[in-house]
Amino acid sequence: MIREALKIIVENDVRSVKRAHELCYRVLREKYPNLHNKFVQEAYKKALAMYRSYRKLLNKWRKLPEKKRDKISPPSLPSIEDNKVIELHIGTYRLERRHGFLILRVSRGDNNYLRFLVMEYSYARRELDGAKLGNSKIIANENNIYLHLAIRKNIEVNEHKNKLFIDINEDSVDCLLVDYDKNRAVLFSIKHDIRRLRTNYRRIRRSIQIKVENHYLQRKLLAKYGSRERRRVEDRLKKVATLLAEIGKYYNADLVRENLKDLNLNRKRGNRQLSYRLSSLPYRKLVSYIDYKFNERGLNVSVVDAKKTSITCPVCGYADKANRVDRDSFKCRKCGFAFNAQYVACLNLFSP
Repeated sequence: MIREALKIIVENDVRSVKRAHELCYRVLREKYPNLHNKFVQEAYKKALAMYRSYRKLLNKWRKLPEKKRDKISPPSLPSIEDNKVIELHIGTYRLERRHGFLILRVSRGDNNYLRFLVMEYSYARRELDGAKLGNSKIIANENNIYLHLAIRKNIEVNEHKNKLFIDINEDSVDCLLVDYDKNRAVLFSIKHDIRRLRTNYRRIRRSIQIKVENHYLQRKLLAKYGSRERRRVEDRLKKVATLLAEIGKYYNADLVRENLKDLNLNRKRGNRQLSYRLSSLPYRKLVSYIDYKFNERGLNVSVVDAKKTSITCPVCGYADKANRVDRDSFKCRKCGFAFNAQYVACLNLFSP
């Protein structure tokens, strides 16, 4: 069905959902009269998304300089090979619990239903309690079938007395936990290897571009290692965000972080290596994951101004770039206070 919708959309150069509905809906409904109409809608919507993605890549290729455009072939038209994803509209399925088991009921249309026994785990059971279901997916591979549920929950976010201050750096997240309940404060760091991963895969990409002369094989290898790099970086981001949120939940501590768009604000002009290292950390994605994880647990997130937090003395308040001796050392030129430079920003966030 998606293949047929895609063919219609490509032949007519369809760009809008309205036009796709006008051209595809009647044709697909006549060919599949006994199928639920929501499956038809999801089919042409997915085909339209694929064609839009192709158009975006094509426009990007056309804007390249002529010399680069001659070396890079234009993107190929989207195609459907082995589709292993079934889009489930909220109106086509229900989750029912019978005799302690979770049953997925999928409507085929004309009062015909398919029923699947869902093997749920404890985390999914907790998340489903009090949640509203949305459009979901069935993902099938050679041996297993997975149900990917999209849910929505209303969570009340409250203010808490305890605070967790964080400063995100290129290879660590430095934290200050202030526990007013026990009258104590703890400084600690969460290390990650995202910078090392980015650097290693950058070296691999350069090696492939130099040594592999076959352009088809080169693109295939670059796509393979690029996908692997994205998955590993994504894994690190989610693990760091989850760990911070679990610490906040354990101590009932709200999050306080800097208001930065990215880490390039701190880079030195002309230093290409430093610029690459700072830009290699997906800062905004990490921040979005951290905010989401804290709000998911009912913890508040506060954003404060990051101006001069890394060069200001937390004791006397003297601000000078010379206070930052090097990457890991801080020494105030006025009062002589010396400390680990990674923690100074956290202390300044605590006492702005």
